[in-house]
Amino acid sequence: MILISAVSSFLLLASPQQGVQSPASSGDMAPVVQRIATTVQLAAQEYRIGVSGGRVVMAAEVEEAGLFLAEARRTAERLPPESSRSTISALDEMIAAVNRTADPDSLAVAARTLTNGLAERYGVDVDQVPGSAPALARGAQVYQQNCAGCHGLAGRGDGPDGLVLNPPPGALSDGVRLVGVSPLDFYRRITIGVAGTAMPAFETRLTAADRWAAAAYATLLRYPAPAGEVPPGLRSFGTTARMSDAQVAEALGVPQERASAAIAAVRSFHGQESGAEAAAVFADVNRRLDSVLALAAAGQRAE
Repeated sequence: MILISAVSSFLLLASPQQGVQSPASSGDMAPVVQRIATTVQLAAQEYRIGVSGGRVVMAAEVEEAGLFLAEARRTAERLPPESSRSTISALDEMIAAVNRTADPDSLAVAARTLTNGLAERYGVDVDQVPGSAPALARGAQVYQQNCAGCHGLAGRGDGPDGLVLNPPPGALSDGVRLVGVSPLDFYRRITIGVAGTAMPAFETRLTAADRWAAAAYATLLRYPAPAGEVPPGLRSFGTTARMSDAQVAEALGVPQERASAAIAAVRSFHGQESGAEAAAVFADVNRRLDSVLALAAAGQRAE
């Protein structure tokens, strides 16, 4: 509660007041605000994975949360003075909360409060979720050109470039570990990279459209082929991009352990053409995997 109170104080300081610059006169702070929002939300997500029952269960994730918050603090120095001071103060409270192993819910509330306050103060869309679903075929191309070298063709974290990395690349096919991760979370990681790892930032290397396409495609690597009808309430990418697997399963009314194919249908939904496009992408992946298996069977492991 102390942490939440501190961030509430930040909101009062960051809100437009008499004598404080309005969003229109404070310059283009959108990239700065979006970076702060991204790093803070990722910190809260990693921290939730790393802490359970008041104790650290995955130290690497807690360390990563601290690195994300430190990055957000550095970025906050680029804000105008009147909100930079209050933002840094709120981030210092969050860093202290991580250091004392505070409740993950408290950190998540603090992260949302801080980012919502900045978004309102500067009139910025911090998520940048597109109105329509990205093209999965384009996502497959972007993934193969920029991600498969480390994460592997099927997302198992076994790409040739990643074999020497420490820590190793994450396994994007691990549905259990990624049950709380949304396509928006993938987009955030692709955009700013992952602190403390070799994962680079693609913010200036790829367009936002290509980053979203790669995020949508990478999300599908942990599912079987899609099956079943997609309910009308889950046909908007603007809605489902913000939802984790657990949230989609709950909305579908299907137990998490039996929801994989149904979730895949939601994730690959793209209007009336979604079925054909998704089938084409999965067919392409299967062809490539067959080729890999044939080379391995022939002893051509390097190829």
